[in-house]
Amino acid sequence: MLYGALLISSILLQAAAIIQAIHLLRTTGWRTPWLLLALAIALMLARRLSELYLYLSGHAFHSPQLFAEILAIITSLLLVVALARLQPVIASAEAVRKRLNKNRRQLRQAQHMAKLGFWEWNTISHEFNCSEEMAHMLGCRQDRTDRSFQGLLERVHSQDRTTFREKMNNALYEHAVFDVKHRLITKDEATRNIWHQAEVIYDKAGRPEYVYGILQDITEQTLAQERLAKTNVNLRQQQTELAHSTRMATLGEMASGIAHEINQPLGAILIYANGGKNQLAESSLSISETGELFEKIVTQAERAAEIIKRMRAFVRKEEVHIQEIDLAALIKRVIAFIQATSRSRKLVFERDCEPALPRVWADTIQIEQVMTNLILNAIEAMAQVNSHYQVIRIQARTQADDFVQISISDTGPGVAEDIQDRLFDPFFTSKAKGLGLGLSICKTIIENHDGKLELLTGSGQSGATFKFTLPTKKDH
Repeated sequence: MLYGALLISSILLQAAAIIQAIHLLRTTGWRTPWLLLALAIALMLARRLSELYLYLSGHAFHSPQLFAEILAIITSLLLVVALARLQPVIASAEAVRKRLNKNRRQLRQAQHMAKLGFWEWNTISHEFNCSEEMAHMLGCRQDRTDRSFQGLLERVHSQDRTTFREKMNNALYEHAVFDVKHRLITKDEATRNIWHQAEVIYDKAGRPEYVYGILQDITEQTLAQERLAKTNVNLRQQQTELAHSTRMATLGEMASGIAHEINQPLGAILIYANGGKNQLAESSLSISETGELFEKIVTQAERAAEIIKRMRAFVRKEEVHIQEIDLAALIKRVIAFIQATSRSRKLVFERDCEPALPRVWADTIQIEQVMTNLILNAIEAMAQVNSHYQVIRIQARTQADDFVQISISDTGPGVAEDIQDRLFDPFFTSKAKGLGLGLSICKTIIENHDGKLELLTGSGQSGATFKFTLPTKKDH
C-alpha cells in the first residue's frame, strides 16, 4: 500500500513538472534545451505509469523499489520547485531578450533614417566590427571577411585621406580629439560628405587598445546649407537692389528741393561773375574787391559741389561695407543734406548727442538711408497738420549692452493706434502715393546690423518717436 501511494505521488509531481516545462516552452518559444527537459520528464512519467500498471496488476515489489520511489519523489519535488523558481527568471530574461531585439530593430531603423554608422577597432588584434548601416555605406560583404580599418581608410576620399590619418594618429598617440569632416566613396562610387568622431580606449600602460567610432552621412545637410547660403546671397543682393531703388525713389521726391537749392548757389555765382565782369570792364574794381568777389564765387561753388556730393553719396550703389562710423558727424551730415533739399522754412532740427559718443560699426550709406527716410516721414507728417512749430529732435545715447540708441522725434500728429502693429509690414502704407517699403527696408537694415528699429508708444508725448540701435563692437 505504501509503495502504491509513493508511486502515485511521484506520478503527480512529474505531471506537475511536465506542466511547468510546457509553460516554460511557451514562454521561451519552444527552445531546444527546455524541449529536451520536457521530453526527459515525460519519459520518467511514462516509466512511473508503467510501474503503476504493474503494481495494480498484482506484481510484487521489493524494499529497494520502495527506496527508489522515495528518491524519485524527492527528485520530482525538487524539479517542480526548481522549475517554479526558474519560471519568473526565465520569463524576465525572455522579456529582456524581446526588448533587446526590439531595441536592436529600432536602432537599425534609427541608424538608417539618420544615416549613422558605428564601428569598433581592436588596435592590438586588428579585429574590426561595424554596424550594418556602415557596412552598407562601405559595400562590405555579408560574410564580414572584408571589414577592417584599412578598408575604411581606403574608402576615405584620396584628397582627405592624409588629414584623416593624421587626425587618427593624433587621437591614438597624443590623446587628441578625433572629430573630422571628410568625403567618403561609397560602394556605388558616389561621394558622400561624412562627419566622423571617435574615442580611443587605452590599457593600463597607456597604450591604445580599442577605438570606437561613429560617422554620419551629412551630404543632404551640406547641400542644404550650400543652397541656403546661395539663397541668402541672392536675398542680400535683392535687398541691396531694393534699398537702392527706394533711395532713387526718395531722391525723386526730393528732386525739386535739390534743384531749388542748387539753383541758389548757381544764381549767386552768375550774379557775382557778371558783376565782376562789368566792374572789370569799367576798371572800377580794386585788388581787394576782386579777391573778395572770387572768394564769394568759390564759396557758392563749394556749396553747390557739396550738395551734388551728398546727392551722389546717397544714390550710389555699393556692396555693404561695415566700418567704424562717427555717429555724431553722420547725424550732422544727414541734417545738412535734409536742410539743403527741404523747401520748408519752418523746419527746425534739435541735435542731442551724448558727449564722447562711441563710434558704431555699420554701413554709412545704409544708416544714412534709414535716418533720411525717418526724417522725411516726420517732415511729411508735420506738413499734414500745417503747424508753425515743426521740430525734429535727434538724440543719441549709449546703452549698457555695447549699443548706441538713436531716436528721431517730431511734433506731428503721431501714428494712429490701428496701424502701429502693421507699420513695418512690407507694402503697407498710409500715404496716398506710398509704396510701403521705406520702413520695412529700414527695419531690415537695422536688424542686419544686429540692432532693432521700433516705434516708441505710450510715452504720452505728441508726435511720433522712432528709435533704433547700432553696435559699438565689431563682433556684433
